[in-house]
Amino acid sequence: MRLLLLAFLLWLTGSAFAQTACQRKSTLFQFDQHTKPRVFTEKLGNHPQFPFLQYEKGITTRALFIKAAKDPESRKNYKKEFRVFDELLKETGFTRGYKDLKAENVENLFINPGTIGNLGFFNKESNYIYVRLNPAGEGEDGVGAWKITGPAGCSFYVLHTCGNAFFANDPNQGGPGCCRDITFKAQTDTLQTSGAPRQRPLHIQIHFYQAMLVDGKKQEYDTVVRLMRSIDTLTMIKDSTAKPSKIYGKEEIDQQVLCKDTVFFLKLQLTADCLSKPDTLNYVMNDTSWIKRFENNKKDECHKKWEVAVDGGASFNSIPRFDNTTEHARTNGAQIACELAISRIFNHWFQAGISASYISLTYQDDIAYAGSAPNTYNTVYVGKPMIPLQLFGKATIGGPLGWQSNISLSAGYSFVRGDKIVDSGNTLETKPGTKGGLTAGFKMGVAYFFTCKFGVAGSFDGQYFNNKASAMNYHLFALPITIGLRFRF
Repeated sequence: MRLLLLAFLLWLTGSAFAQTACQRKSTLFQFDQHTKPRVFTEKLGNHPQFPFLQYEKGITTRALFIKAAKDPESRKNYKKEFRVFDELLKETGFTRGYKDLKAENVENLFINPGTIGNLGFFNKESNYIYVRLNPAGEGEDGVGAWKITGPAGCSFYVLHTCGNAFFANDPNQGGPGCCRDITFKAQTDTLQTSGAPRQRPLHIQIHFYQAMLVDGKKQEYDTVVRLMRSIDTLTMIKDSTAKPSKIYGKEEIDQQVLCKDTVFFLKLQLTADCLSKPDTLNYVMNDTSWIKRFENNKKDECHKKWEVAVDGGASFNSIPRFDNTTEHARTNGAQIACELAISRIFNHWFQAGISASYISLTYQDDIAYAGSAPNTYNTVYVGKPMIPLQLFGKATIGGPLGWQSNISLSAGYSFVRGDKIVDSGNTLETKPGTKGGLTAGFKMGVAYFFTCKFGVAGSFDGQYFNNKASAMNYHLFALPITIGLRFRF
């Protein structure tokens, strides 16, 4: 048992003093203790030091961070910046620089606001300023950063937003943002045991988990837990306990602030439970780190299935041409037009549904109808209104929020009411006698959605009517220009 405790003590001590192997020649790691830090409150990102590692370039996971750090395009497009980044890696303990960088060397965390340290920036060359870090525009959890830790334990940060290096100096302000050579001293209480020493197997299991709070579809947040690293090994130790035992320590959670020249005194209380079988010691440790991951791109946050559209505006229509050159026709100006439509949203770019419209088809002619005044123009109402009932399909370019453009094709049947001929304010006995007929349309429009449920739109429509009448077969076009509201649910 004493040998086990001694080995555990040596392992902790060796890990604690491993930092001394780091070489910190860059000015990122050098501080002038007589200089007062500048209070940094500007937004990050004005002078990115390592642009290929910025969050806006899509670097959102450790895997993408490693990919960008080893991408030949990063070295090609950012020669000066990449050379500085690679040199920092070598000074942190990576012998071959970026080539030795692995996912387990990168940690995603937050630096507390108010942390004092050196902040990098790029202005023709890489430089550093001594700041109290409190930038605008960061989240409530602090300043998001990638912590890069070398094989010997040395580390520095690359901030998410700007891709700039950062190295903390004041642990009292920064908490986990501190990076200093520290000495750990571990001491354990030796258990009083009896019996002759003997060789026993020690089964060691260490599991590191990462839990992420992410956007959920039906809930505000969802939790994803994944195993990041697992150590499972079996070794032999010389033990003096009389019976097989399970060694464990009392669970304790504590937070300590480590400053320069700090000695961390760790006292471990181990307990042994005697077991008859199996004759194996077991040591199990589980550790979980929690992070938040929320996507900036909210294109898929709207999951509405139906849309109701209400439009209104003015419509112009074509006029018939007569074979008789003594008879003439002309436009009757703009007429009221409106439409109500309901459609099923299949995905963000296509939907289909049914629509009903109110359109007046009118024109003027100088035909001598019974009861009309000579040398005057008659107002002919082919339909007041025409009511096209149509099926339509609509293709959309753009996301569910903000601006989008769309194109629609429709076809159906038009119903006719109110056909008549008016001359000088008098309704003549002669009527066009218009009957219902087939209709088809083509529409282009733009829309802007303020929320997933509500938006406004404008459109230009071309509607074809193939209607028969007593006097002639009408083949007229209506050109409605409308604006309206969109409701989704």
